[in-house]
Amino acid sequence: MGWDPVPRETGRGPVSRSVSRIPVGAHGGNLAALAARARRPATEIIDFSANINPLGMPASVRTALGGALAELGDYPDPDCTELRQAIGAHLGVPPELVLPGNGAEQLIWWLPRLVRARRVVVTAPCYLDYRRGGAVWGLDVQEVPLDARRDFALDSGALTAGVSDGDLVWIGRPNNPTGRLVDVAAIAAFAKARPGVWWAVDEAFIEFVEGEVSVAGLPLENVILVRSMTKFYGLAGLRLGYAVLRGDLAVAGRRLLPDWSVNTLAQRAGVAVLTDPELSAFAERTRGLIRCERQALAAALRVLGASVVDGAANYLLLRLPDTAPTGAAVAERLLCRFGIAVRTCNDYVGLDARYLRVAVRGAADNARLIAGLADVLHRRGGETAAVAPERAGR
Repeated sequence: MGWDPVPRETGRGPVSRSVSRIPVGAHGGNLAALAARARRPATEIIDFSANINPLGMPASVRTALGGALAELGDYPDPDCTELRQAIGAHLGVPPELVLPGNGAEQLIWWLPRLVRARRVVVTAPCYLDYRRGGAVWGLDVQEVPLDARRDFALDSGALTAGVSDGDLVWIGRPNNPTGRLVDVAAIAAFAKARPGVWWAVDEAFIEFVEGEVSVAGLPLENVILVRSMTKFYGLAGLRLGYAVLRGDLAVAGRRLLPDWSVNTLAQRAGVAVLTDPELSAFAERTRGLIRCERQALAAALRVLGASVVDGAANYLLLRLPDTAPTGAAVAERLLCRFGIAVRTCNDYVGLDARYLRVAVRGAADNARLIAGLADVLHRRGGETAAVAPERAGR
């Protein structure tokens, strides 16, 4: 399972079943495209398709970014020394185990290559780029279905029974788009039971979870943590993420990734936020806001007849009632009538055309979403027939 600078020949191409379903450009948050489609300025779009902290970036980051402008004439530190030290201190791990990247996305795409994975294993549904990151290296992608009737809870038996030595298994904590959370103890049990398998745990949204516990503290060499610093800290435009992994892999990863993957502004922002004496207060304010607004938003969506998954993150997965238009039709009408963008989910394996994902934003924005949805669902695109509210127990 070591790193080899020469790509491994697999002897076969990627599974067509998996690759054919990989959409290009399927992420939320493309404000320019949304604004063009809505025929209004980007500043007038209320974006529920990207799951970013509604409080925005901490004040310490703004100060750090201003101070870093004078450094832009020089190359960034290719080793991200201060950033790795700040991340290590924040998580309680040696900085030598930290591998920063140009967003978690860069690491997701390069990890299969770094560990020389034989195959990528994902749940369905899950974040799309786990599959894309495996397919780009010519790897088979195996899916473990999540049952909507069980609110997409992970089937531990099916997962562990379906993996083999050399596999790279992706687990979202919380899962995107369902928001469901797998317990750290369960992941430790997986890794101990199958030591020849790589267990990659994506904690991009873990800071939004009440009583968050990370897998960073697990003393298991086959567990790899990947985190994003863009969602919780409002830094999506800077692109900053990191992995925590076995020491030799961290060293190999720094050789594998391009130099200067993490620019000076991103490094300074990461150090500033993780060493901010007000970080705990910022985190508590964020989690308190998300907790209250998520509960209120879920309740309002259910009144409109939607089935809502009780996730732990700053977004909600919902299914529109069968009597409603499809998710794509609803999303189009919300955008064009009200400038409200939501994430359609028909490109997620395991979800049908009636699923939507919406971010949890501030109270005023959430109220506008509910008002817009009520209008779209009740008018049915110009009709006046009302949609009868229904609760689907799943």
